[in-house]
Amino acid sequence: MSCWVSFGDDVNIVLTTSLPSGVFATSVQLAYSLAVILTFPLQSYPALEIATKSISYALIHEHGWRKDSCFTRRSVISSFLVIALAIVAVTAMNSLDRVIALMGSLLGCPVAFVIPPLIHTQLCQEGLSEWRRRCNTAAAIAGVIAMTVTSIATTAKW
Repeated sequence: MSCWVSFGDDVNIVLTTSLPSGVFATSVQLAYSLAVILTFPLQSYPALEIATKSISYALIHEHGWRKDSCFTRRSVISSFLVIALAIVAVTAMNSLDRVIALMGSLLGCPVAFVIPPLIHTQLCQEGLSEWRRRCNTAAAIAGVIAMTVTSIATTAKW
């Protein structure tokens, strides 16, 4: 919001590129790039850990692969996933705003509106009144509707 107020309608999708040219802008962009590069392993670790365990389990138990197979090792699966992320980043680079909007609609709506009432209903099964259970269900349904509408709107603008 502050960038929009400062720069008006000329704000770029990547906010640091909206800064005026100079040493300060270059140092801010460099610091931001360095921070993203250095924190990527910390940000991706939980997702990669879950994905590699799930993929390894599927390859071993459902497809009969050997447990010590090269492709069931964590490092190989993690490498493939990071390469896939890089390909998505390169292909979606010019439409970053749309990718973020789609992620927000597909992931943000369920996290904010669908999952909390479902968890509340599950945790308080015995002591929950019928009215409260219906409110939780209505909130979850509204979240699914919001997710669907925003996802369709985002993909229609693409």
